[in-house]
Amino acid sequence: MRDVTIRCRADGITELTPTLAPLEPGDRLMVIVTVLMVTGGLFLCGVVPAPVGAAVLASCVAGDVVLAVKAAVLALVRPMAPVHEVPSFRHRRR
Repeated sequence: MRDVTIRCRADGITELTPTLAPLEPGDRLMVIVTVLMVTGGLFLCGVVPAPVGAAVLASCVAGDVVLAVKAAVLALVRPMAPVHEVPSFRHRRR
């Protein structure tokens, strides 16, 4: 965990949570497009059969949808709380 969010909820519980997604949405889209381009190229070469290419496409879309649903559910379920950003720990050299 590099950055941690501290949430002090109204019910008295303090949550320590990492950032929601490991990649920014633009970076995730770039990775998905790259994977699909490589899979399409391997399909055209005859290395990857069509059902495998379809499974790769479905898993990329499903993974992005799951992250979007998770963000929406967490936004609805969690009560509003003050958020304090804690930067990553850096060692000091003497």
